[in-house]
Amino acid sequence: MSDPLPATAREVSRVTCAVHHRVTASVVDCLLALGAHTFLEQTGRCVRQRIRPRPWGWPGNSLRFDDAPMDILRVTVPREAAPRVMDALAQAADLSSPGQGSAYVQDLTEYGHLEPPTIAVPDDAPADARPLLRDLTLITAIQSMAGGGDEIARSALRLGAGVPLISLGAGTGIRDRMGLLRVTVPAEKEIVQLAVPSHDARGILRLLVEDGRMDRPGGGFVYLTPVRSGIIDARMRLGPQEHAASIEQIIAAVDDLKAGTAWRRRFAGPDDAATDITLRFLRRQREITFICEEGRSDAVVQAAMAAGAGGATVSAVRRLRAGDAEGGIAARERGVLVVPAAVADAVTAAILNAAAETDGSTCRVQTLEAPLAFAHQRARGGGERASVGNGR
Repeated sequence: MSDPLPATAREVSRVTCAVHHRVTASVVDCLLALGAHTFLEQTGRCVRQRIRPRPWGWPGNSLRFDDAPMDILRVTVPREAAPRVMDALAQAADLSSPGQGSAYVQDLTEYGHLEPPTIAVPDDAPADARPLLRDLTLITAIQSMAGGGDEIARSALRLGAGVPLISLGAGTGIRDRMGLLRVTVPAEKEIVQLAVPSHDARGILRLLVEDGRMDRPGGGFVYLTPVRSGIIDARMRLGPQEHAASIEQIIAAVDDLKAGTAWRRRFAGPDDAATDITLRFLRRQREITFICEEGRSDAVVQAAMAAGAGGATVSAVRRLRAGDAEGGIAARERGVLVVPAAVADAVTAAILNAAAETDGSTCRVQTLEAPLAFAHQRARGGGERASVGNGR
């Protein structure tokens, strides 16, 4: 058996589109028409506030939280093609209308054997055919406690931070290190993602940590990653509309007029003076994502842990269009790790080496800067402190 070919590093863009399942078929047709030969689909849900009149004619309104099923589609494309893909997705899913869904682009480095799809971009196409928000940051929170994802989502809605998206995963790796104590760490995880204005990202992160009690044992893990551009769903509330335009429509219109979200700024600075000094955030982390065939993730995670990773959160995804260059197996696993930048290269190499021994021809690894992360961590000497985790 010959040695596998080394994976090639490419500077690409990952486009993530989250829409209601009734719109998914239009998005899939759009991606196929663009020439995207393979992309991943994952199920999720978004959480919004619903306003209803109080019963029996009582004054005022009642407020509750509603879920809606969502499909999350991710595709990797050449960086120069990302604006073309975003424009096509915005038209196919009508993302300019609040409530239809969101799409955003993240620039990253991908290692793998398959070339990204060739997307046709007309010579006379503008750099951005539709107005996109460019000052965005993605907040990702991983919760292991029952209902923890809903609590973070509700906190985000109460803060007016945006529409949170929740998906499911399983924690792997770190539980194996804990021996019999692993029974106290649930394997099931809820992953909450929220795109917010970059100038408020750290302030919102701090409030989510405090409001969601993430500074306590078992409170979860949260981190930031940069977003190149996006169209973000601003419809946080459902219910009767009392005026000619909803607040979400007004926000979207002002974003277009101001060409960004800077006018929404609510915090004094990225390191707000009121920040609790007991919340110790660690900078210079990296998010590492791997996509492999179903059943292969355990070996990949074990190799990553041996190289310095603390564990991973693995989700079941489906590769659409089974007849493409990757073969006929549609089931995939998508694992996400967050590690210090100092060990990121070693962890990436370990994952690639492990993949080469299993399904190296189809495995892909993506790396992206994560400038800020937080989790509760037990301090030395038996005490406790709020600090940074390594994605576990």
